[in-house]
Amino acid sequence: MQETERQRLIDRFVDLVQQINQEMHCRPVAEWEGLDLTIPQIKILGLLHQGPQRMGSVSAYMGSTFSASTSIIDRLVEKKLVERTLDPDDRRVVICQLTPEGQQSVEKFWSISRLHIVELAGCLSAEELETVVRGMELLHRASADSAKKLTASPPDA
Repeated sequence: MQETERQRLIDRFVDLVQQINQEMHCRPVAEWEGLDLTIPQIKILGLLHQGPQRMGSVSAYMGSTFSASTSIIDRLVEKKLVERTLDPDDRRVVICQLTPEGQQSVEKFWSISRLHIVELAGCLSAEELETVVRGMELLHRASADSAKKLTASPPDA
């Protein structure tokens, strides 16, 4: 394959991923209203769903200042979705984790997204769905390979 054709395909791929991502996350407000959460709050809940995190890790993940992330966490604590604890080994370190209510909110968020994905799959024939699944498996593998390369330690010099 010529390099210009490969670049054209890469550009088309990027455009499609961006369009699909936007369409997947731009659902009618009524579906999300019951959650009463902002996008940054949902992002933090998603991070905490992976396990307890240091406040510094939350800030780094959000790409925001420590005080901005603390403000978001404050609102999540007020909603009883997140709790803070001190690290027993270093009392200066604040650990954030989901409460049971926070866990339920994350599960509700994912169930809304899952319903949309199931609805989307229902628009495809079995043959089309098979093709899409194979493509998604390839993307998943490429993503995992890329992540491994990013986290691999540099060779000894």
